[in-house]
Amino acid sequence: MITKEEFDHQRRLARRARRRDHYRRGLRSLAIAGWNTSKEHNVGTLVRTAHAVAAEEVVLVGDRDWNVEAAKTSEYFTDVTILEDETALLEHVRKRGWSLVAVELDSRAVSLFDAEYPENPCFLLGAERDGLPRSLIDAAEIVVQIPQWGLVPCLNLAVAGSIVLYDYLAKQQQKGALDRPEGGLVPLEDS
Repeated sequence: MITKEEFDHQRRLARRARRRDHYRRGLRSLAIAGWNTSKEHNVGTLVRTAHAVAAEEVVLVGDRDWNVEAAKTSEYFTDVTILEDETALLEHVRKRGWSLVAVELDSRAVSLFDAEYPENPCFLLGAERDGLPRSLIDAAEIVVQIPQWGLVPCLNLAVAGSIVLYDYLAKQQQKGALDRPEGGLVPLEDS
């Protein structure tokens, strides 16, 4: 005989699986990646934002724990792929068909306001202290810089990730290519 606690637990897991399947029907062909992110809360926030925009996955490069609390249950529904190094990242991007978009302060960077994103973008954000390695900047299809007018030269990694994801969606909306611009899940088909 099963206990009430076990029954309730199984019911919660089944409900979560149904909700995840429903959510996954509406994923968008985009990803966000963090390179050797040093602050755990930034990763949790990226996972939460990736979930909010229905990104296919979050890619983390390097050995790093992350703050699940900042994700606020988004980690149950959002795929998080952890890769060891640059070689693994580039191979993963190639296999998944992503177009690498580096978000970095660089002479090659275009302003976020002027950026024209490729199809299937994977937005790559650099480590908070050291940014992205030159080889990854060079491997990117486009390098994007978020304009700033303050004395601090860069934004928090999680904030920068959120800005570029929503800028991408806004540009998709302007082109008439954004499904569900009002938000929400893909409607379930009538049985």
